[in-house]
Amino acid sequence: MKQIVSFSAQAILYVAGFCWVFPVQAAEWAGQLDWSQRVFLSAGVSGTVRQVLVQPGQSVKAGTLLVGIDSTPYRAALAEVRADIDRLTEEEADARRELDRVKELYARTVSSTTELDTARLRHAQARALLVAAQARSERARYQLSETEIRAPFDALVLERMAEPGMASAAQCQPPVLLAVARADEMLAVVELNAAQAASLSLGMVVTVSIAGEQTKATLRAVKALAQGRYRAEWVMSRKATWFAGMAASVRQP
Repeated sequence: MKQIVSFSAQAILYVAGFCWVFPVQAAEWAGQLDWSQRVFLSAGVSGTVRQVLVQPGQSVKAGTLLVGIDSTPYRAALAEVRADIDRLTEEEADARRELDRVKELYARTVSSTTELDTARLRHAQARALLVAAQARSERARYQLSETEIRAPFDALVLERMAEPGMASAAQCQPPVLLAVARADEMLAVVELNAAQAASLSLGMVVTVSIAGEQTKATLRAVKALAQGRYRAEWVMSRKATWFAGMAASVRQP
């Protein structure tokens, strides 16, 4: 990007009672707007897309349901494991009662060590099976929740790749169903050389001009590109009329 140098400020130097006034260079770079926090959303489980509730250009609140995957097999799996937990809970309780009874008899020397060990083993096995079923239940609940793709933040929908009836396989590399970005903020990006990038510091505030409007922006990142070039990213609040690709002028200081 070409750097435009202007003289909009003055510095005053006092030496030995004399005063000099001279201009201080203010850097201005031509850049453009880009989306902030662009995210490509995929389903965490395999299944058939049943509903797509948004269109490109639509703004949504955090947590809004965007895409629904057929949840039938995952609801069935959760119901099955819950039934196992009910059964195993009873078996564990019965094994606990039997162990308590054998312990009491053993304390009165009525029961043998072998009977006590057998009761302990039965209870330990019943307990292990119950814990395993509870873990399967957690996994089943998680998989069921993954059939709903929701907005991770207040977002603007950029692209819609999913359509009802589309098959989504979570194995290997799942297909992208939607692309979203933050609805409340944007980036002003400028490509710089190494010397220009070295003059920047994260957190510095600049003035950005967009279509005749000005706003303040804060430097979020300076990313290395190829051949000694760098990409500086200033973050700022977004107006509804601003879209990625629009020209932006970044002025420092």
